Amino acid sequence: MTAEKRPFVLYEYLRFFWQRKWWFLVVPLATIVLTVIAGRLLLQGEKYTGKAVVFTGSIDVKELTDPKNIEAKFPDVKNLDVVVPEKQYVQITVKGDDEQDVSRELKLVVSEYSQELKRHSQERIDVTTKYLHALEERERALQQKVDYYSEQIQSGRLNPEQLYDISALLVESENNLTEVMERVNRIRGNLVFYEKPAVLSETVAKSKTYTGQLMAVGLVLGLFLTVVWLVLWKYILDARRYYSS
Repeated sequence: MTAEKRPFVLYEYLRFFWQRKWWFLVVPLATIVLTVIAGRLLLQGEKYTGKAVVFTGSIDVKELTDPKNIEAKFPDVKNLDVVVPEKQYVQITVKGDDEQDVSRELKLVVSEYSQELKRHSQERIDVTTKYLHALEERERALQQKVDYYSEQIQSGRLNPEQLYDISALLVESENNLTEVMERVNRIRGNLVFYEKPAVLSETVAKSKTYTGQLMAVGLVLGLFLTVVWLVLWKYILDARRYYSS
């Protein structure tokens, strides 16, 4: 047997495909349907998803920002998922088959968590403010000392030994005053720029079904299988024709 020369093989395949073009409709449609059904069975989950984003502000305590610690506070809430997508933000997700139950559980978690954040935030502000007031009192007392020592030195009534002692006390008081003033300014700045926690969003919606993505996968798979099937079909027909001749 000698091989037959076929200069237009591509044309033959294209013509063969065109004559059976309905396969490009039937097979992709079938794979789309099967892919969507299989995907929904495999990805089957709860019908509703509740999401909330909480801004933790300046709070960096692990007990209040670690996802595992937050989830542990709500053992009765099923399908609860807590993640930290980025610093200072906590995303809370609750899933379920009943929209009202999902909404109720989400509100419960968000309410208790946000209250705990606000409580910790206020305690931190109160403690810092109290400390600031104490430093301000210390600042006033040191300023009075500095003023008193300066007046004594400038009075001209001190003997050399007294002048030496008062000068040393003045230097010490000025150094302490400078240090306290720096701390006061730093704490005031911290209070001014302190970020309080807040609930940024809270929504409940139907869970994503991925139908569009599954249909796209089914279409690509269907077209691929159609091409493979038609190429194999044409190859078998050509092989039979060749060996029969």
